[in-house]
Amino acid sequence: MKTLFSRLLAAASLVLAFAAVAGEPLDRIIVVVNDGVILQSELDGAIQDAHQQLKQRGIADPPGDVLRTQVLERLVLNKLQTQRAAEAGIKIDDRELNEVVTNVAAQNGMNLPQFAEAVKKDGGNYLAVREQIRDQVLISRLRQKEVDSRVSVTDQDVDLYLATEEPQDNVEYRLSHILIAVPEGAKPEDRARARTKAEGVLKQLKDGADFAQVALANSDGQQALQGGDLDWRKAADLPSLFASTAAKLQKGEISNVLEAGSGYHIIKLVDVRGGGNRSTVTETHARHILLTPNAIRNEDQTSALARDLYDRIRKGADFAELAKQYSDDPGSKNAGGDLGFQPPGVFVPEFQIRLDQLKPGEISPPFRSKFGWHIASVIERRTRDTTEESRRARARNAIGERKSAEEYDIWLRRLREEAYVEYRLKSDADAAKKTDS
Repeated sequence: MKTLFSRLLAAASLVLAFAAVAGEPLDRIIVVVNDGVILQSELDGAIQDAHQQLKQRGIADPPGDVLRTQVLERLVLNKLQTQRAAEAGIKIDDRELNEVVTNVAAQNGMNLPQFAEAVKKDGGNYLAVREQIRDQVLISRLRQKEVDSRVSVTDQDVDLYLATEEPQDNVEYRLSHILIAVPEGAKPEDRARARTKAEGVLKQLKDGADFAQVALANSDGQQALQGGDLDWRKAADLPSLFASTAAKLQKGEISNVLEAGSGYHIIKLVDVRGGGNRSTVTETHARHILLTPNAIRNEDQTSALARDLYDRIRKGADFAELAKQYSDDPGSKNAGGDLGFQPPGVFVPEFQIRLDQLKPGEISPPFRSKFGWHIASVIERRTRDTTEESRRARARNAIGERKSAEEYDIWLRRLREEAYVEYRLKSDADAAKKTDS
């Protein structure tokens, strides 16, 4: 499954475009969400941000109040999630927030002052952007706590996945997506109405309507404000319904209406890339002697002992016997310092770099890592085919992602249905009713 930080970066990268509305308009409450509110200024800023995102993607603004409705619903969902995070005791202090913002800036090739200046040049308010990022962190932590932590993937799940899924290792699809959602526990007539709406949307697309515009106007999916763009995703990371359908589509082709528990989907295959390859890894069989400074042997004495042992080994002393006698590594000491075959990345960087410099049979001079002083030796290397291991790992990750996405959608809909939401403007209330129906 994706890491918390990778999800955060995907959301936070959009924050760079946030821009405040010029001037200081008179604020007012437009939506009451439980015991919180959404202000006109929040909506104005979010709409301006959405305009910029659409412009960057080359998507024309939708007609009427379509964009306002989509943005307002997104604000309601975000407000509900940050409220739930507060109830769950999830907090992001300023120190941690500074670390996150610094990482976001680095991902955009900037340091923190440059990031702040970039936000200012775009007409935005840096402090407001920081709070937007804080909310994204809170929402990510909340999802991890209440959804992701409850998702489990068994070996049987992986076996079934590999037995039933078409092999599409390393194939990546770029899809656009429209969802006509159906509430949890919907009656047959509600599903029938949603199906009719989805068929009408499909007809618009078949008649030549722009997919991004139609998605923006009709989709209940999380990517509606991006014109339904799901970006590049490996086949294994897509819902199985999407992956199997995409494999049968030609570039630019649009699927029929696809039925799932969450509602009715329409996907378009924008592009495809990649293909299957064998996976291999070069493993190193190494051994070492670790000497750690302690209460009776300081740093200089430890370094001197390491040099002495190195000289003795070069003169013919048995490496394994010296490891058993002197090494402070409890995991390898009794095995004569033997670390077994290990792939790259298992050891700390200082140790891995030294191993990579050695040929089989060579012994390194003493060197320091955070654990202490080492003498390392490479016994042999081998290249191992890890294709099946990689397939199972990808399958486990894909199943986890799918389960998480499905559970999150259900959880989010339930959170929305249980909330008290009062629209202060009649036009917004009418739009919300149309969306719910």
